Amino acid sequence: MKALAVQVRVPTASFRRPLDHTYQRTLPLPPPTTVIGLAAAALGISASELWNSDSPLGTVRVQVLAQNIPARATDLWTLLKIKSGKMERSPYLRELLFNAQFTLLYQADEPLLDRLQQAFWQPIYPLSLGREDELIQVESCEIIDCLPAEPPYRFYGVILPGDLRLLHARPVVQPGVVLEPAVVERLPTAFAIDRNEQRNPQNLRTFTLLPFQVIVELEQMNIPVYALQDRHFVWLER
Repeated sequence: MKALAVQVRVPTASFRRPLDHTYQRTLPLPPPTTVIGLAAAALGISASELWNSDSPLGTVRVQVLAQNIPARATDLWTLLKIKSGKMERSPYLRELLFNAQFTLLYQADEPLLDRLQQAFWQPIYPLSLGREDELIQVESCEIIDCLPAEPPYRFYGVILPGDLRLLHARPVVQPGVVLEPAVVERLPTAFAIDRNEQRNPQNLRTFTLLPFQVIVELEQMNIPVYALQDRHFVWLER
């Protein structure tokens, strides 16, 4: 199976957890819709075109692999709101990742992979994971062969479909490594665009996002598992 592997460096980014408001924690990895949106930006595809029923990227499957442990910080932001005819300041805290490195994986037919590869080197729109001013640096972009993996499957720094607590995963203990919890969230896999160009989440599914330093092993999976160097991954369905 052919796939496009895009190595990116992210100076700063934040992937807000869906239910957070005044204190916005970040997910450890960009969610699937963000990875697809990045490909659309490279190709010059608008949001309304991307998320309609005949989207040019409708058949693309994605995955993301963390390549390091990024630094973290919390930033104080202020929103201006109008309340009772007066301007008020509403502060909130936003958690940030610094100097993160990811491998973004795309699986599609080879002509589309060729188009994507060219687009990531010469994008139509600026490439960012998150806010428009949080630009990324593309360090490599190549078409690779994805080979089937053999159990036991070893996952880390990756997104798994479903709730890790129900997958009968076995943690791999690493002496001296400071762990952080895996994140289980209900995330959209698509959006509906209304007349005001507002995005409305669609097709919510449960995902487990494993930080880079969290390693788990599974003896079996009910979907195909693939190997990339010393780690395993699965494709995320839309």
